[in-house]
Amino acid sequence: MVGGADGCPGGWVAVWLDSEGGLCARVYGSAGALMAEPWTVLGIDVPIGLRSVGDPLATEPREVDRLARRVLGGGRASSVFPAPLRETAGLGRAAASELTRAATGRGVGAQHFAIYAKAHEVDGLLRADPGLAERVFEVHPEVSFAVLSEGRGLVESKRSEAGRAVRQGLVEQVFGPGAFGAVRGQVGRREAGDDDVLDALAVLWSAGRVAAGSARSLPDPPEIDSAGLRMAIFA
Repeated sequence: MVGGADGCPGGWVAVWLDSEGGLCARVYGSAGALMAEPWTVLGIDVPIGLRSVGDPLATEPREVDRLARRVLGGGRASSVFPAPLRETAGLGRAAASELTRAATGRGVGAQHFAIYAKAHEVDGLLRADPGLAERVFEVHPEVSFAVLSEGRGLVESKRSEAGRAVRQGLVEQVFGPGAFGAVRGQVGRREAGDDDVLDALAVLWSAGRVAAGSARSLPDPPEIDSAGLRMAIFA
């Protein structure tokens, strides 16, 4: 089973194709529940592979993030958030920002901190289970949309009407007309927004490419962190 998952207000919205090619969707309250499914490949929109305090490269952005920003360009580059340092797990924003500033010279903004809990939960699960880590791949939806758009990062914000329309058009090029509506109808609006559903579909497309052996990784080959996890975005 190949899936794509994106963070959402309800936890994680995941989409996959059933044995007849129909789109299925579900919201999982935690990464643990999501990863308990029998995925052969799971693409997930969260940083995988984290720097640690004392790492000689900790003061620099991950190479994967630098390359993803280059692919997206313009305003969409800001959608690639800095990955947390591993030692910030369990800390509040003030403490995480203080530790990060001491190690890297940069603090942690509120918007960036919003991804920390999910990133650390996934990091802990993958470090505890090397077999799972082999099957779970970092995917950034905006990079996937850029590949679908012939290598051009999208200009429109994903939360604008125009942005939703262009992203819906791209996912329906690969999953067929009505794909967005099919998934939207399976997921409550309080659990996941339209942008979350579209992102999950984009992640599923890239996960399918990973499963088929046709995905590109940024960087190629992937970097490996101190825990043995890949640091690469696949699209």
